[in-house]
Amino acid sequence: MKRIILTLLILSICWISKGQISISAGTGFLNGVGTGLKPLGFHLGIELPRSSDLTFYFRAAAYLPSQRMDTAKMTAIDPTTTSPYELLVSYQNKSTTFYFEGGTRSYLLNDYDNGFALYGGSIFGIGINRTVFKYDAYNLTQAYAWEGKYLPLTGSDTKGNIYYLAIGLQGGMKYTIPIKGTIFMDVTGTYAILGYPNNTVGASSITFSRLNLLFNLGYRRDLY
Repeated sequence: MKRIILTLLILSICWISKGQISISAGTGFLNGVGTGLKPLGFHLGIELPRSSDLTFYFRAAAYLPSQRMDTAKMTAIDPTTTSPYELLVSYQNKSTTFYFEGGTRSYLLNDYDNGFALYGGSIFGIGINRTVFKYDAYNLTQAYAWEGKYLPLTGSDTKGNIYYLAIGLQGGMKYTIPIKGTIFMDVTGTYAILGYPNNTVGASSITFSRLNLLFNLGYRRDLY
C-alpha cells in the first residue's frame, strides 16, 4: 500500500509540473453480489486529462468493517479427550475491504472540465479483503472454556486476507461549477478474475464476491 501511495504522489508531482490534474474525494458503498452486505466506504483519487474529453484516473477506497456472528466446531487437541471431544463456540466474523482501481474515462455531451457530462470507460482493480475471527471464551452452553484445549477446524489462525484482481466497466455523470469544482456520481461493475486467500480465515470473508457493484459520490477539484 505504501508503494502505491508513493507512486501516486510521484505521478501527481510530474503531471502538476506539466499541466492540469484533478484530485477527488467522496463516499460510496460496495455491493458484493450474493453477500447481502453493502459496507460504506470513502475514496480518494486523481484524474489526469489526456485531452478535453479523455482522461486517466486512479482511485483508492477503504470500506468500513462488516460483521456477523457464526458458530464454529472445536475439536479437542488431545485425542483422548472424551468429555466432550467437540464443542460449538460462537465467533464474530469481521471483514474489511481495501480497493484500488484505475482506467480511462471518455466524456460525452461536454468536456472533462466544463458543465454537465456523462462519462464511462474500462477499469482494472486490485482488492484486499481482510477477515478477523473473534471467538467467545466459552462454548454455547457456557460450560467449557476451549482455549488451550480445543481448536477450530480452521486451525489456530484468527486473521487472513484474500487478494484479488478485477476488471470491469464504469459509467457516471458530473457537473462542473466554474471555479468551485465538480460534483460527480458513478457506478462501477467489476468481476474478480483472480482471487488468492492466504489461509482458510481469509477464504471465509463475508464481503468478498466475484461480482461487485461500487456506487460512488464525490467532489473533484481541478488544479492547474
